[in-house]
Parts: sequence; C-alpha cells; structure tokens
Amino acid sequence: MTDKPGRELPKEFRAIAAELVDNQGWTYRLSNRGGHPMLFPADKNQPPIPVPTSPSDVRGIKNFRSQIRRRGGNV
Repeated sequence: MTDKPGRELPKEFRAIAAELVDNQGWTYRLSNRGGHPMLFPADKNQPPIPVPTSPSDVRGIKNFRSQIRRRGGNV
C-alpha cells in the first residue's frame, strides 16, 4: 500500500512528492521507526530518496529535485 504525502512534509516537498506518486508511478512510505519518509522511484533498480521533513535553506528544495532527476523523475 502506498501512503499519500501529508502534513508531515513541508508544502514544497509535499507538492513534489504528490506529483511523483500520482502521475509518475513512484511510491511514498512513512517510516515505521521514526525516520524520514521515503520516495521509491518507479524504476525499482534505483535506491529510495529520503524526504526532508523540515524546511531548510533555499538549496534544500533544489537538492531534493536533483536527487529525483538523477533517479528518473521529471520535476
């Protein structure tokens, strides 16, 4: 079962995660042990991406988008 990104993420990260899950076949999972939520690429050969749960500097969102592009996402 795929979880949906919710209030645990800042709105900028939530919008990107929702786009990937809804339109590009990615999977979103919350951690069972209190860690970061994870985004799993549609290509199962690629490693998952930890999703930041707090807004940080301006480069944080850019770095997150870069990780997604490197794993085959279109953002």
